[in-house]
Amino acid sequence: MKEKEIVLVIEDGDIETLHERPFREGILGHSLEEGLQRLVEKFPNVVPGYQIDPASEDPPRFFLLCREVSVGKFFMDFLMIDQYAVLTILEVKLFYNPEARRAVIGQILEYAAYLKEFLGVNEIKQKASEFWGKRGENLEKLLGDFLGEADRDIDDFWTGVEENLQRNRIRLIIFSDKIRPEVRRIIEFLNAETKNIEVLGLEIGCFGLEDDSKIVLVPKIIGQTQETASMKSLSRGIKKLWTYYELYNHYKEYSDLNGQRLLKILEFAKNHNILIESRRRLPIIGIKGRKGKRILSFFPDGHVYCFMKPENYSEGSVGRDALVEKLNRFSIFNYNPQGVVEGRMSEGVISSLSDEEFDLFLETLKDFV
Repeated sequence: MKEKEIVLVIEDGDIETLHERPFREGILGHSLEEGLQRLVEKFPNVVPGYQIDPASEDPPRFFLLCREVSVGKFFMDFLMIDQYAVLTILEVKLFYNPEARRAVIGQILEYAAYLKEFLGVNEIKQKASEFWGKRGENLEKLLGDFLGEADRDIDDFWTGVEENLQRNRIRLIIFSDKIRPEVRRIIEFLNAETKNIEVLGLEIGCFGLEDDSKIVLVPKIIGQTQETASMKSLSRGIKKLWTYYELYNHYKEYSDLNGQRLLKILEFAKNHNILIESRRRLPIIGIKGRKGKRILSFFPDGHVYCFMKPENYSEGSVGRDALVEKLNRFSIFNYNPQGVVEGRMSEGVISSLSDEEFDLFLETLKDFV
């Protein structure tokens, strides 16, 4: 087999050939694994988004939320997020490590299941805040800089994280100096057969001189074809501005009780001038409180997300707690604001309420808008 190489153009038009070589200890850390981990921590965009979604004008970019997240008796190496509010779990496994075989697939899938069932958005945000706080940084400011949109609502972004997590829009990446053939086959199969979850490998090619004086690292995504890339890109959906009329035209097509209730909530929001029109992938009805900030979001499946940040309420935590107390009288809610960073999703859906309960629910909202 021919040796791989790349050509480096240097001063005065001269060229230098760099041959492929192992990713050795000492390049970025005291061990191979530490080197790969330091690479991800310092440069999350070593994950090449343009290879994940090559047809996109704005391919995924990555922001590191936290490291070493406890998952039972194990620790998730990295938890990242992209500008589309899609969570990404990245696990580092070396080629020579026995766990780099099939077992790593089961491990990273277990992490994804744990992420949704036991952590949730609030805990994720809390861990991310603690991670960056220990480094003297503010999570919201860093996220705002990462998103690069002056009018981007961070609260709305975290609602998008909740939305994606509820619908299993998660990206799983196995990062290695070299992906084993048997692992590659499983990755390719899973990524082709799953609708929302992306399962990918990331292999790092290393080219350089033997004395390490010049090193070039070349990341390569494993398991993504143009067909699967197009499918997963479509599954993220296209953002649109959901105005009152867009929401109305969408929900009037629903033939079930859930759709009827969402239309009533939409009319209620319009009549009280509390509807938040936002640019999202799903038709979410946002309700603003007296302070003009979002306090509730109604999802297409009938779940209700309640924002817990005191600054969203005109009376701060007192106003928030008053709303939570009244909402918890209804069977579908079981909100507890204590220790919550962002908000909580309802346990049930609005179609589960009786007609009397639903009417009382709307009457209750009048006290807070």
